[in-house]
Amino acid sequence: MKVLLCAVLLVAGAGLAKADTLQTITFNLGTLHPGSTLSATFDVPTSIGTGVTLPVTFAFSDPSDYAEGSLMGPTGGTLAGTVLIDPNPPISNFVVGFSVPTFFNPTGNMFTQVNVLSARGFAQCASFPCTTTGGFSDSMAFNGVYTVAPAAAAATPEPSSFLLLATGFAGAGLFYTRRVAHILN
Repeated sequence: MKVLLCAVLLVAGAGLAKADTLQTITFNLGTLHPGSTLSATFDVPTSIGTGVTLPVTFAFSDPSDYAEGSLMGPTGGTLAGTVLIDPNPPISNFVVGFSVPTFFNPTGNMFTQVNVLSARGFAQCASFPCTTTGGFSDSMAFNGVYTVAPAAAAATPEPSSFLLLATGFAGAGLFYTRRVAHILN
């Protein structure tokens, strides 16, 4: 009975644990500035259902090459955008799209100064985590590739991992306490 109780506590704790799937989306902006990228990290929910729109914050690998506060205008703004995950049977399980605000390249010519990115061949994932590529185009000047890939592993455990650990310790403590009481009696 004691072993069964410990097993039930461990299984219940494991059921509460959820491993998030962190992914990144990265746009290769090398046509504007060699080696330049625009990227964001997003958390894929365990249940996507009919599709999800996830808010993200984009960042440039080389922000000094773009207008101050670059996204949303040369006078400042926000780096906020979205990542869209939509079911796409029977071609793939999911399509990963995006919405990136307009950004400015002050050193560009009349074709590469204002940048509005749109999909030109969506990235497709069978499941998550996934690594895949899709295409994008600028409204005036260039075509490029965006990549969806697993994000680097975080060093900090999730709160649910602590819950699982605490549940295991509680079960082990209960088992130990009852065993010691049995020996003493």
